[in-house]
Amino acid sequence: MKKIVYCKLFALILVFIIGVQSNALKAQAFGGKGSKQFLIGLGMVEYNTWYPEDGTGLKGRFSPLSGIFNFQGEFGVGQYVGIGFALGVNYSSRVRNNWPGYVAPIYGNYKDEFWSIGIPVSVIGNFHFLQLINDKAGKNFAEKLDVYAGLSLGAGPSFLVPRKGFKNLGGDVGVMIFGGPHVGIRFFPADKLGIYLEAGYGKSYLNGGVCFKL
Repeated sequence: MKKIVYCKLFALILVFIIGVQSNALKAQAFGGKGSKQFLIGLGMVEYNTWYPEDGTGLKGRFSPLSGIFNFQGEFGVGQYVGIGFALGVNYSSRVRNNWPGYVAPIYGNYKDEFWSIGIPVSVIGNFHFLQLINDKAGKNFAEKLDVYAGLSLGAGPSFLVPRKGFKNLGGDVGVMIFGGPHVGIRFFPADKLGIYLEAGYGKSYLNGGVCFKL
């Protein structure tokens, strides 16, 4: 009788251990279909921006280098694919007029007449290829590490404000249009909290920060 009880207990323990190992092997930095991740970071961008020809400020296309505060969300729609959005606020303190034949007046130690602030909004799609490699190899090196590549496409308004000394030039509202590829890496030292770094051409040249799983 005792042997039967011990055998049943051993069997239950074995089933429990196998279940824990199976779940561990399925654990991944990218959670697959149904997963949700949010990212908050800082970076550098250079968006193509068009200002109206009949405006009072700049005219034509500009692409000033800007800093950006970025918020992203990604939602798993497949085992290795996620789609989402990116919403940011970018700021450039040095925007110069490039009208043909225009000579900017010098004020202080600079001749940049404007600063700009934009609100870029984009859609993104990512393919998490490290998880694919992990699964094909039957390993577990993607439990905390996620490496992916993706594309972004977006637009948004850019508000042009004249700097001190150039108020007579007036301001304008331009349109930013951008898109392109990017690659990224996310590392989760904790179950729900991690850090990330992205580089590319589109929603940003380079940005990084923290990421959260829900």
